[in-house]
Amino acid sequence: MLGRHVRRDGGFTLIELLMVVTMIGIIASAIAVSFTVIVRTSPQTEIRIDDARSTRGLATWLSHDTTSAPGFIPEQPQGGIDVTQAATPDNNDCGGAGSNILHLQWAENGYADRTFVANYRYVDDGVEGRVVRYTCSRVGAGPFTGTSEQKLTSGLASGVSPVATPVMGGPGEATSIDFGLTALSGETVLVQTGSRNPTEFYP
Repeated sequence: MLGRHVRRDGGFTLIELLMVVTMIGIIASAIAVSFTVIVRTSPQTEIRIDDARSTRGLATWLSHDTTSAPGFIPEQPQGGIDVTQAATPDNNDCGGAGSNILHLQWAENGYADRTFVANYRYVDDGVEGRVVRYTCSRVGAGPFTGTSEQKLTSGLASGVSPVATPVMGGPGEATSIDFGLTALSGETVLVQTGSRNPTEFYP
């Protein structure tokens, strides 16, 4: 027994540790790739991802604009809501392309009385449709100027215009807007605004 070298167990060597870490990384990467492929190839999941992506901009701006505008239907001189899809000069103040879905108008009093318009229009290129938000404003009775354009959705069904439906809280006044869309997949999506109290908009 004397003179025999007894080897003590000192744990993993650096090389062994590196090999284990490398193997764990490879296995984790393979699992992550497999999970991603499964999720993305699931039709229902893909549809929901596309629908959520296409309505994100609409949900952001729709609530803001409908809260700003009074709920009068039809529009009054101080503003209101127009969901008439027929083309009329009154629902295309900003000169936007496409057909009217929702026209919102409101007035703000400051150093100059200014009227604001947010016009949601359906633009169809024959392949797919999209919702575009046009905004403009005017001082007093002057012309509307400063038109800006924002594409809010994409991947909508061609030839199927979105429908904006006012939720009525009383005679001639809406409390919110239900915005119905049809995706290319045929799935229908409903975007709803938050509630408001139109009677408190003007003192």
